[in-house]
Amino acid sequence: MPEILICGLGNALKRDDGLGPCIIAELEKQALPDDVNLIDFGTSGFKCALGIGDYDKVVFVDAIQTGKQPGQIYKINLSKQDLLNSPSLSSFAVSLHESDLERILTTAALLDSYPHEIVIIGCEPEDTTFGIGLSEKLEMILPRIIDLILTEVK
Repeated sequence: MPEILICGLGNALKRDDGLGPCIIAELEKQALPDDVNLIDFGTSGFKCALGIGDYDKVVFVDAIQTGKQPGQIYKINLSKQDLLNSPSLSSFAVSLHESDLERILTTAALLDSYPHEIVIIGCEPEDTTFGIGLSEKLEMILPRIIDLILTEVK
């Protein structure tokens, strides 16, 4: 099984909330190292929690809504110990809509299905209303987000 998983989270029917699935679709067009696997989990958090423990490293990609300026890119490294020592991921300034990443990671930790390394990469959304496709602002920074992800898997 591949050692690295890039996991797209989000609702592709709610504009910028579909950042994770959009990134996975873009990465599928690229030549990636053999040890990298891509999965679009959409909003299926429990399936995600069950599937991440087989990997050494998991990179989650989603819209991260903290109230900052749309287009702000975030990168958070999170160990199992960080999660277990924190009453809430809010201490990491993470608030993902639709997919509840805190529950995914807590469930994975409780099931002892936690990878060695977790990286969360995301971006402050501009538009999460119902609709297909990212906002213009997120479309413009998509290459920067993809470069950040590719740096993590090389």
